[in-house]
Amino acid sequence: MPHRTFNISQISAEPSKRSDRIANDIKRWVMDNELVEGDKLPHEKQLIEIFNCAKGTMREALKSLEVQGLISIRTGPSGGPTLIQVSHKRTSDLLRNFMQFRDISVEQIYQLRKVIEVELAVSVVGLLPQDILERLSGQISGCCAAPASQTRQNQHLRLREKELDFHDVLAEYCPNPLISFHAKFLNDLLRNFIEFRYDHISQYEKFTHSNIHYHRQLVDAYKANDVEQVREIMTAHMVDCEKHTLSLNATLTKDLLLNRQ
Repeated sequence: MPHRTFNISQISAEPSKRSDRIANDIKRWVMDNELVEGDKLPHEKQLIEIFNCAKGTMREALKSLEVQGLISIRTGPSGGPTLIQVSHKRTSDLLRNFMQFRDISVEQIYQLRKVIEVELAVSVVGLLPQDILERLSGQISGCCAAPASQTRQNQHLRLREKELDFHDVLAEYCPNPLISFHAKFLNDLLRNFIEFRYDHISQYEKFTHSNIHYHRQLVDAYKANDVEQVREIMTAHMVDCEKHTLSLNATLTKDLLLNRQ
């Protein structure tokens, strides 16, 4: 695999720590050589020669890139660092770390969700194959019949998850990775880090019936490839979701650092 020459003079405004500078240099080297996911980096010895650093510094730099989710490292003669795509989970974890020490409200979550979900819904019109439309219809049916063996509280928690699963399916087919990521991230927050009051059973049931109503309308609009109808339904759906969520006194938990996925 041919490699272009790495030019050390390109460095500016570098971190003060030597291993962090090397990690940044490796990133530039990857971009200069137009490497992609799945490409292997040179072995440690070669990297030390390329970047003119000590073994310990290189290992610390590689560990930093591994923690960032940019490479995986395998040991052994055929191992070494390999470029990987940063996962949704790792990115979500970091974004939740950012949010932990900020005062984020449910209203703010829905301020963004009311924009993201509408654009997401419109973006997948004409892209959902028949088996996916059937899958969405199946999820709606699942919301209509919660297992009788579950407690009333657990039933409503499972229903909230099923309703969010519907939106996750749409995100899977979204051609815009930014919209898709933010939609999934917000769904994860609502699924794992929102607490409701459990003494409002009748309000939960209204929420469920309303979600089923909008989801059925959305599936029909997708089958008709009706962009404007999809936009109108999802807009109304998100306004309604916010209303019900707030009526249940929903709050964002203070344990965003934890992994509940």
